[in-house]
Amino acid sequence: MKLLLATLKTGLLLGIFVCAACSSNNEEQEAALLGRWEIQEAFRSGEVTTTLAGMFFEFEPDGQLLTNIAGSDENYAYELDGDHILQREGTIEADYAIEELADNRLVLTTNLGNKPFRIVLKKKME
Repeated sequence: MKLLLATLKTGLLLGIFVCAACSSNNEEQEAALLGRWEIQEAFRSGEVTTTLAGMFFEFEPDGQLLTNIAGSDENYAYELDGDHILQREGTIEADYAIEELADNRLVLTTNLGNKPFRIVLKKKME
């Protein structure tokens, strides 16, 4: 019984540390995401495409996103869920997988119109 209690306590403490690390990492990722990102290149089905030329994402700290992915500037709500950005409440609802997020480079993958896209963006410096 004592061994079981010790094991449960250890497991609980480990779980708390893991959750704290995940939360911290998510906060860092969220902070790095904020700002305006402009497209550098895009790939549709593995081939370079100019369909998304001029596209941008502007992430705000209040969960709002301004983008022109639908052809004109439009506001969306977004949520960062682990390594995914969930774009909601607008013309195009999409889920983007974050392939890379660095100081000035963001690489996203998604499916739009049943086609796979890989989008490479550069952070606009103020």
